[in-house]
Amino acid sequence: MIYRLLGVVIACLAIWAGTPAHAHAEIDAHDRELLVRVRQAGLWEGPVSRQAEQRGTGQRVREVGRKLADDHDRLDVQVRELASKIRVELPSEPTEEQRSWVEEVTGAAGADFDRVYVNRARAAHGSIFGLASQVRAATRDDAMRSFAQTAVDTVMRHMTLLESTGIAETTSLMVVPTGGNELDGGDIALGVLMAGLAGGATFGLVRVLGSPGRRA
Repeated sequence: MIYRLLGVVIACLAIWAGTPAHAHAEIDAHDRELLVRVRQAGLWEGPVSRQAEQRGTGQRVREVGRKLADDHDRLDVQVRELASKIRVELPSEPTEEQRSWVEEVTGAAGADFDRVYVNRARAAHGSIFGLASQVRAATRDDAMRSFAQTAVDTVMRHMTLLESTGIAETTSLMVVPTGGNELDGGDIALGVLMAGLAGGATFGLVRVLGSPGRRA
């Protein structure tokens, strides 16, 4: 009898050890913050990028808008799937500040629409780059590391695309979100520094690719 009871206890422990909560026990506050921030980014950047696809006055702006919107659709599926597995509650609406950005972009017209969209979107991507990079380097969870890498790659690609429009301003990366940010001062400084370096690198890449005589 006692051996049978012991067997039941061991079986229960094995089942408990295999649950998603245990499998993702190493998730920390920064990991959760990245999931929330990526979700919130998609909630406003996706729709305004669709607007850019339809309303952009420049062909390149329309192309970039389509690519960003498609990427955000795919990324949103990934973030919701991962958050469900590790039991992280995601927001269903963008922040108040992000809603004001949507109004800012939507309220512009013509060439102003292109300029506001490109620079507001670029600033938002730059502000999340540092967090995604930090999580990629520091997380102890393999699934979270893979997602952070996807976020880093996506942000870099989006900043390069936005800069390829030729209307991105060098100061547009100097924006740090104020709402819902759990990072301390050192993390923010690191994020801004990394975003600045990324911006310089991608501007250089766009310049090289766009220079006459350098096309493949």
